[in-house]
Amino acid sequence: MNAGDFFQRAFGKNQKITLKMQIEEEITEVFFKELATACAVNMIASTIAKCEIRTFIKNEQQKKEEYFLWNYEPNQNENSSDMIQKFITNLCYDNEALIVEVNGRLYVADYFSRRQYALYDDVFSNIVIRDMTLQKTFTSSEVIYMQLNNIDVKQRLEGSYTSYGQTIAKSIRNLIRSHGQKGILDIDAQTSAQKDFTEKLQTLMDDRFKPFFEASQAVLPLTSGYKYTDVTKDSGSAPTPADLNERINYEFELAGRAFRIPKSLILGDVSDVEKITKNFLTFAIDPICEKLGEEITRKRYGVKQFAKGNYVDVNTNCIQHIDVFEQSSNAEGLLRSGLYCIDELRTKLGDTALKTDWSQKHYITKNYTEAEQMDHLGQERSE
Repeated sequence: MNAGDFFQRAFGKNQKITLKMQIEEEITEVFFKELATACAVNMIASTIAKCEIRTFIKNEQQKKEEYFLWNYEPNQNENSSDMIQKFITNLCYDNEALIVEVNGRLYVADYFSRRQYALYDDVFSNIVIRDMTLQKTFTSSEVIYMQLNNIDVKQRLEGSYTSYGQTIAKSIRNLIRSHGQKGILDIDAQTSAQKDFTEKLQTLMDDRFKPFFEASQAVLPLTSGYKYTDVTKDSGSAPTPADLNERINYEFELAGRAFRIPKSLILGDVSDVEKITKNFLTFAIDPICEKLGEEITRKRYGVKQFAKGNYVDVNTNCIQHIDVFEQSSNAEGLLRSGLYCIDELRTKLGDTALKTDWSQKHYITKNYTEAEQMDHLGQERSE
C-alpha cells in the first residue's frame, strides 16, 4: 500500500477535500460581498420608506384616496413602507423596478420583461407578482417604472468584489490556521500493517485528537505505535484580526461609494452624524425621491392635471429626527420673519396643524422694514 492509497483510505478522496475548501472559499467571498451590498441597499430602502408621498390638488396638499394608497395601504397584503422598501430594494439590486396597478391596487413586480421602442411606448410583459404571472401586458404609460442609473451599480460591484473577496476568504483561512494547533503523527510500519488499522486510525482522530485540539487544556493518550509531535508556531506574517477587519471594512466602503453613502455612515461611525446625514440625503436619497415623484406624477396625473396644480411630491423632511426644543429658536426666526405661519411650522416639526384663523396667519416683527424707508429715515435725521 503506497502513501496515496493510505491517505485516500483514511481520509477519503482528494477531490472531496479540494471541493470542500473551494466551497468554503466561495461562501466566504459571497457572504461579505452580499453583506456589504445588503447593508447599503437596506440603508437606502429603509430611509426612503420613511418618506411621505404628498398629494397636491390645485397646489394644496390633500389627504384623500391617492394619499392613502401611497402612504398606508397600496394593496391588501402590504403597507406602504413594505411596498416602497421592496421597490427601492429591487431598484438597487436590479438597476430597475416596476409597480403595476391591478384593480385599483399597487403591486411591485418580482420579475418582468421589458421591450423597448424608440418612438412608441415600451411594453412590459411576463410580470410576476409573488407566485402569480399576469397575462396582461402593460405599456410604459400604465406603469411606474424606474431605473437607478445608466450603469448597473450591482454589476460593477460584482467585478470589484471578485478579486478582493478572494483576499478576505484567504485571510480568514490563514488567520484560523495561524492560530490553530499543528502536529505530526508518526505511525510505525507494524501498526499500519494491521488489518483494522484504518478503523482504529479514524477512531483515534475522531475520539481523541478532535477533543484534544478543541479543548483549552487536555492530555492526549496514545498507544504504542503512535507518536505525536507538536509543530505549532506563532506566525508573525499571518493577518491579525485588525487587518482582517480593515479589509472587510473596505468592502463596505466600496458598497457605500457605489450607492453614494458616506464612508462613516456605512461603517457605523457616530461622530458628526448630522453633517454626514445631510450628505447622505443630498447625494443618495434626494435624487431617487425626486425621480420617484416625477415618475408618479407623469404617469398617474399627466400634463393636463399637472397644469391644474395636481401632482405628487416625495417629502424627505421626515427622515431626520427633529427635536422641537432644539429647533425652538429657529422656529421663532422663521415665524417672526413671516416666512411660515404657525400651522406650517407645526407640520414641519412633525406635529398636527391647529387649523385656526390665527394659526394660519403670517406674522412679522416691527423692526423689519423696506430699505427705501430706512434711507428716508436717515435723511430725516440729517435734516
